[in-house]
Amino acid sequence: MNKHEFSENLMDILCHWEFNGCVSICKNGTSVFEGFRGWANYEKKVWHTLESRFLIASVTKQFTAVCIMMLVEEGKLHLEDKLGEYLPEYVHSDKMSICQMLNMMSGIPDMINDVIAGLLEAEGIPEGRSEKEQIIYEYNAMSRPFALAEVLELVNDKELDFAPGEMMRYSNTNYAFLGFVVERISGKSLEEFMTERIFKPLGMEHTSCRPERASCPGYERQEEIIYLGYGRDTSGDGCIVSTVQDLSLWLNAVLKKQLLSQESWEQILTMVPNPDKSYWLENYGFGWDKTGIWYQHNGGDMGYVCFVFLSFEKQITVAICENIPPLPLDEPAGRVEFAIMECVDKL
Repeated sequence: MNKHEFSENLMDILCHWEFNGCVSICKNGTSVFEGFRGWANYEKKVWHTLESRFLIASVTKQFTAVCIMMLVEEGKLHLEDKLGEYLPEYVHSDKMSICQMLNMMSGIPDMINDVIAGLLEAEGIPEGRSEKEQIIYEYNAMSRPFALAEVLELVNDKELDFAPGEMMRYSNTNYAFLGFVVERISGKSLEEFMTERIFKPLGMEHTSCRPERASCPGYERQEEIIYLGYGRDTSGDGCIVSTVQDLSLWLNAVLKKQLLSQESWEQILTMVPNPDKSYWLENYGFGWDKTGIWYQHNGGDMGYVCFVFLSFEKQITVAICENIPPLPLDEPAGRVEFAIMECVDKL
């Protein structure tokens, strides 16, 4: 498939699913597709451009992992160190290693999908609150600044989900804590550290750790488009705002194994299998999981959705950012992101 045919096919997919966001795809470090569709601001009818800045939510985790490995290379941290050496305020911090946290094997409860979700379920829906009001309320309850004091308040009275190293469970709390570890060791805010060590060196001029700097708000798609607003998470699990072009710079740096040593990248990209084969997460490693030849991760918060994919075999990178979820079409691909990847696989 030539570049023109690929672009036409891809735009057909985006239109079919009523995609609302931006896409950037590179092969061998060269752009083969950059496209955008839909509303950056639905109320004001402002269109997206390639400079639209989205919250990338959990895709932040792979950046936080690289920050940790930079400190490891400088001898300021060891992967087998216990969390308690850096964050003794957490009651179970002497039980899990930094490496177990990076691999989602710490047993620390997920502050968002377990703790807050549990509180919302127990709270129920107050009488008189509409479905739309409840959706807005729940999204805002899930999206918080997640300063250290708040994270500790959410998880310090909870038992571990399992003994560290015993199994694998996705937990945002791991990477929130790891962001605080970076700050304590470096003496800098996470944004200062990432800007100096990652964003500036790679030329990611539109990227920051400030959710309020997103140029488009997030929405939910129900029978109507529901305004949700902007993210608020400032911790290492989901704070980054970026563009698809900046994300392509990042992904191609990973392909070239820049910023870190070859040994560090080997550690990052070595997937650890989940001992529990019944769990949805089959493997994980330092902010990535892997299916076939594709390393990948996704993020979602306040209506924003971000997917990144890369293949060393194909030398292809894919960055997808959305601020209004696509149509829930009943098709084999399941989601527009996977329909896009079916097309990319033919490159």
